[in-house]
Formats: sequence, structure tokens, C-alpha cells
Amino acid sequence: MRTKVLSRLSCAGIGASLVISLVVEHGALAQTVPADLLDLSIEDLFDANVVSEADRAETRDKWHLSYTYAISEYEEYYLGTHRVSYDDVLFSPGVDARTDNNYPVVPTEITQEVHALRVGYDLTEALTLRAQLPFVMQSTDHISIISGYDAFNISSEGVGDIALVLDSTISQTLNSSWKIGAGLSLPTGSIDEEGDTPRAAGNQQLPYTMQLGSGTWDVPLFLSFKKYEAGWDWGWDASFTLRTGENDRDYRLGNKGSLGGWLVWKGVSALRPGVRLDYRWRDEIHGEDASLRVPVPGFPYPAPVTNPNAFGGEQVDVTLFARWPFAAGWYAEAAYAQPIYLDLNGPQSSQKYHFSIEIGTSF
Repeated sequence: MRTKVLSRLSCAGIGASLVISLVVEHGALAQTVPADLLDLSIEDLFDANVVSEADRAETRDKWHLSYTYAISEYEEYYLGTHRVSYDDVLFSPGVDARTDNNYPVVPTEITQEVHALRVGYDLTEALTLRAQLPFVMQSTDHISIISGYDAFNISSEGVGDIALVLDSTISQTLNSSWKIGAGLSLPTGSIDEEGDTPRAAGNQQLPYTMQLGSGTWDVPLFLSFKKYEAGWDWGWDASFTLRTGENDRDYRLGNKGSLGGWLVWKGVSALRPGVRLDYRWRDEIHGEDASLRVPVPGFPYPAPVTNPNAFGGEQVDVTLFARWPFAAGWYAEAAYAQPIYLDLNGPQSSQKYHFSIEIGTSF
């Protein structure tokens, strides 16, 4: 047998411990930062195999290489579970009273993209070391009441946080497997990106949503179960990302976790379509970058994306995906995700969709 089989009780205990840790750390999801998009790809990295577990046991390939492109767009605002318009979020002097829920500057459309190169190496039949090098690009459109900045755009791009993960198959039978993993996300992405904003003349520090990394050493954790049936494969997985300490700008991004299940139809061809459902949550930002404040008594935050308390929340996503092995040792996989439930601190810009495509091989 490929791995040492653990007892069902031990596996259940590991799963329960992780779920408990998710509940204890439960917070809220709001304005999404690029590091969160990278975290989604880290979840995929843990479970990235260019062939199925069953096929993998029959090959001697130890190296796994893939390229992934992912994009997320954010548009509509939510306050809790209620959708609010741009006019509701934009403060209009003489018309509206200034509150904690309106701002003189409002991001409208946010686009975040990541190109990720992934490499994996099987240390043993049960233990795999993986690495991910991401390149991040992002752009945000704004409206504001500031003269000269009625409508403007800011952007940033560069290398994000590099991730190293180690995963192990802890129990395996002929038609099922348990896997657990842990890793380290290195703070290689910049948190000092600058651009021209209405806050002052020239370039200033950009908000949290425009930075390229977390600025902290983060620890992603992962647990999964897979079951292989005659016509279907199915399973579930849980993940948690722990942020450690504070970065050089006196804040840390919120911890985050997810719990999801999936189903794949084997069908009669090589194409493997599937669907999954995920519950995700994120905590708010702890601490703050004081340079994002403005000297307005009672209202120091000029935009929702500069307010650390407007980050965090819950959402449920549904994802449609398909994997296609198109040549010997090669595969392509595409996935499209969309939230079906949102409960966000805010007001905040909500995710419209997330799309990814991956091409990989083993050798």
C-alpha cells in the first residue's frame, strides 16, 4: 500500500480540529486584497496533481509543472447582506450627511489578475513538496467628489508572495484517500505600491487592495478527502490561512478559511466536468496603515478600501470546472466561480466572478 493507513478516528480528529479552528477564528470578508486571490491559488496548489491519484500510482513521474492564470472582478457594493448603489456609498456634500457608510472617493470596478508558475516534486510516494511563484496585475476605477479626480484609475503590478507547501497522503485505500498539508507564504510581494490619488498631489501610498502581498509570513493549512466511484469522483476539503505578526506598515491582513465539497462526472470521454460549493470567510484587517488616513475629524478614511474595519465577511461560491487531458502527460483545466451568498462588512465591493485556467504536465 502506498501510505501508512491511519485510523478513521485519527482522520476525523484532524478534520474536527481544523473545523474548530475555523469557527474560533471566525470573522468577516469585505474589500478583497490580491493576497486573498493568491490564497485561492494556494488552495489549488495543495491539491494540484497533473494526473489522478489512481493514475499517479502507475507512473514514475516525480516532477509536476503547471502554469495558472486567474482573474477576479469586483463591482457591486454590499452592506451586510444588502446590496447598495454607488450613489449610496458616495458622499455628496449638501445632499448627504457624512456617515461611516459613505465616502468622498469610491472604487467602482476592481480587476485582479495573477499568473502563477507552479512546480512540485514527489519526495516519496506519499509526500510532495510544491512551490508557487505568482505575478500580480491589478486595476481599479474610481469616482469621487474631489476636483480633478471625478473619475480616475490606479494600477499596480509585480511579483506576489511566493508559497512553499508540503502535502502528505495520510490514509489511502483502493478508492479513497485523505490528504493533509501545511506551508509557508513568504512576504515577497510589495506593500509599498504608490500612485496618484486625490489624497494629495503626486504619488502616495496605495490602499490595501492595491498592494501585491501581505507583508507577513503566513501559514496555509489544508485537509482533504477524496472518494473514487465507478462513474463519479467526489470529496471535500478545508483550508485555513494564518497571518503572523504585523508587517512594516503596522497591519496584518485577516485570517481566512474555507470549507467546500465537489463532484466530478467521469462520463464516457476523457473530459471530466464537475461542480463544487464553497463557504469562505475572512477576518477584518488588524492594525492599519496610518498613511492612508486624511485629517478630517471623525472621518479619517477617504474611501472604503482605506478603512481596515471594512474588510471581512462571508460568502458562498458555486464553481463549474472541467479537466481535459489533451496529450500524453498534459492536461488543461478551467474553472468559473460566482458567489451565491454574500454577508460583508462594509460598504464594500463584492466579487462578481472568479475564473482560472491551468495547463500542466509531469515528468
